[in-house]
Amino acid sequence: MNTRRAQSPPLMAESSEIKQHEEPKAPLNRIEESPSFRSGRFKTQPALPAVRILAMIPVIIVVIAIKWYFADAGADRLDWLLRPASELVTLCSGLSFTRVAGQGYYNAAEEILIAPACSGLNFFLILLATGWCLAVRCPPPVRRGWWVLGIAACAYGFGLIVNTCRILIAIYLYRWQIGSDLFTPERLHRLEGVLVYYLSLCLFAMLLSMLLRRQRAKDPSPPGSSRYGWLIASLYLLFTLGIPLINGAAARPALFIEHGLTVLALVASVALAMTVWKNSRRRFQRNEESARIDR
Repeated sequence: MNTRRAQSPPLMAESSEIKQHEEPKAPLNRIEESPSFRSGRFKTQPALPAVRILAMIPVIIVVIAIKWYFADAGADRLDWLLRPASELVTLCSGLSFTRVAGQGYYNAAEEILIAPACSGLNFFLILLATGWCLAVRCPPPVRRGWWVLGIAACAYGFGLIVNTCRILIAIYLYRWQIGSDLFTPERLHRLEGVLVYYLSLCLFAMLLSMLLRRQRAKDPSPPGSSRYGWLIASLYLLFTLGIPLINGAAARPALFIEHGLTVLALVASVALAMTVWKNSRRRFQRNEESARIDR
């Protein structure tokens, strides 16, 4: 008697059919499947803007403390700024200066005095605060202590060169007797100082920010944002208007208002020029991309 054994479907085919009807399982953690996580960027996201701003407060407090320490400093205590500035002016102009105790460096032929008000201390402190705040906003990956000292040294050298240029421009303006009823020599001197200092501060911040971003590019963590214009303007207004106002500069209201309007107008003009330049650059890049796509 021949009996046929009932043939059952293959086990592999049955299991495959079951797998086809199963719903795909979602990953336990979708973050692990994201490109940001696989590239390592998810673990090193930069701090929130509020956290970075709070981290800048101790830096600003330290620089303000240095400013108050030198608030009543005379020519002798500021000789570390006045002496090299007078030597650089002598090197560039040929004018010789003699040190006058308690007053500064004086040239009798041109009747020019490089006094403590011409030391550039305030500008040096603004450079110092800007550099350290940029380092906090976009911290270097290694040797941060050396970066702090390096930024201070660069701020001193850069400030000395800029202040020398400002003094030289002021000397030639005085020599050429440039001025009018509206733009008196005093107003021209004030305008020239604000213009030279603020534009040089923007240049210093731009160069330092580029250097910090280049150092961060060697590290897997993302570089900081290049939007530092608000930081420059805020620090400049703090040290040129805010702190002097607290120290009693409003006792001469006419002069303070004139100086304040000059500073605000310059800061607003630079901000407007930067905005126009950025928008024009973005529009140009979009036009280039559109033309490339059309090709």
